[in-house]
Amino acid sequence: MVHARRFLPVVSAAALLVGSFAPLKALAFSDTSRDWRATCIDQLFQRKLVSGYPDNTFRPNGTLTRAEFAVLMLNAFPDAEPTRSPIAFRDVPTTYWAYRAIRDAYAREFFAGYPDGRFLPNQAIPRAQALAVLANAAQFASAPDPGAGLRAYFEDAAQVPTYAQAGVLAATRGRLVVSNPSSRQLRPNQNATRGEVATMLCQSEGLRQTISPQYVAGGDRPFAIAPELGGRGPFKDGLALAMSKGKYGYLNPQGALAIAAQFDGGANFSEGLAAVKVGDRWGYINKSGQTVIQPRFLQEPGPFSEGLARVQENGQTGFIDSTGKVVFQVSYPNASSVEVSDFSDGLARVRIDFDQVGYVDKTGRTAIAPQPYYAWDFSEGLAAIAQNGQIGFIDKTGQIVIEPRFGDVQPFAEGLAAVKVGDRWGYINKTGQIVIEPKFQAAQSFSEGLAAVAQSEGWSYINPSGAIAIAGPFSGVVRPASAFSGNFAIARTGNTAGIIDKTGRFVVAPEFADIVQLSEGLALANYAGSWTRVLSGVQQDGPAYSDELRGGQWGYIRP
Repeated sequence: MVHARRFLPVVSAAALLVGSFAPLKALAFSDTSRDWRATCIDQLFQRKLVSGYPDNTFRPNGTLTRAEFAVLMLNAFPDAEPTRSPIAFRDVPTTYWAYRAIRDAYAREFFAGYPDGRFLPNQAIPRAQALAVLANAAQFASAPDPGAGLRAYFEDAAQVPTYAQAGVLAATRGRLVVSNPSSRQLRPNQNATRGEVATMLCQSEGLRQTISPQYVAGGDRPFAIAPELGGRGPFKDGLALAMSKGKYGYLNPQGALAIAAQFDGGANFSEGLAAVKVGDRWGYINKSGQTVIQPRFLQEPGPFSEGLARVQENGQTGFIDSTGKVVFQVSYPNASSVEVSDFSDGLARVRIDFDQVGYVDKTGRTAIAPQPYYAWDFSEGLAAIAQNGQIGFIDKTGQIVIEPRFGDVQPFAEGLAAVKVGDRWGYINKTGQIVIEPKFQAAQSFSEGLAAVAQSEGWSYINPSGAIAIAGPFSGVVRPASAFSGNFAIARTGNTAGIIDKTGRFVVAPEFADIVQLSEGLALANYAGSWTRVLSGVQQDGPAYSDELRGGQWGYIRP
């Protein structure tokens, strides 16, 4: 991968996968233009993650050593912290060109040595070893019985050394294994080539539309739309935001780019329009990709909601219609701070100087004068307000119709709102009458006739009478159970997620690290990621921790 004697012990990020440095160009290497990995290699090159040789070749079939791979790992994962003390390998003197890189790679547990105390820095690194090292650094999760797991993917799985099986399975689940012509052939003991490591790096870096899923071990499995196709957001109006070669476009439900990746930024579709960025300005396109509102906004505008979109222009917040015409601007001349929400239920919330909230209608008229309380958006004709640490509800005239007496609430949905009384949750109707007694540790809003509620054993679903409709229990270790959408909901067992139907049956097995944003029959799901407990802050009673998802690949699944 590198010419060892020309490589410094401490290198820059531009030195990954490099030979002697050649001037960076915006052209393909002379020996990769016909290579099936050319797009991947070029994307790494354009990001200054790889370089070639002085003759403008990349030499994709050249091999690399363990020392060179140690350097690569440190550059690929510059933020990795040491987790153990470095050791001295008896075949790596302090004068060796990669001494510091090998020492630091060991301290970060990227690499281990051999039982006899050697590192073998000049040994060519086998594919199995490179994959296991990269999967460990990327924090991809393996699975029980890695031998059996590998046999499901590869015809030559028996050739994987025992020490590498868990790591190679983690790499496979994390979609790092790329092979041509057959993705069923792992070739674990062959020396890894520069081209092969480039594909691993493209996969681990999430450089989409650079590798075809046909070359990835497992193909599309377990996804309906593979991660390599670049999806990044939920499906809205039949399209989902995607990324390709540093630009944004939109996927259709079949995984094809329905709108080419040509924008410098993008947002989800809403009411048939999506905000996109061209250069340093934002405008809107329709579902055909045609510009319907020319880019003129310096700050990202909001989605269209109830026919209007929130924008900032000339230092003021206002709303435009679907032609781009400014309908009105929100103006409070004496205020030092004005925050405006999108329209919901016919009104937009306006927060003034952080301590007063009012509402405007779609003409810009003040519908509810600013009041000294905090308030939320309207839903089903009512909005929650907080006064003196208690929460109640107002109607669209601003009158308090449910006195503030709850510790917390969820918005009204299907005629009911979850409320917290003491340390338990129940539900009220629109008169404020408790119709489901507070007995739950947590509660979500109703959707499609069901609401998720938590008791000591986990999450279940109740119907509007308060009876258990889906018994569960489903785990809420990482996230609560989700609302139903299109007769399906996201549910969890431990730290894995799947999708259930209204009988409580898993129609998608709980094998994903996370599933989010079930919408229009598709959901973004993370496969092979791992949850890690991390320090998130310090409170009066001690340190605070949160769960953080690391690694894995995001694609779309269908119930």
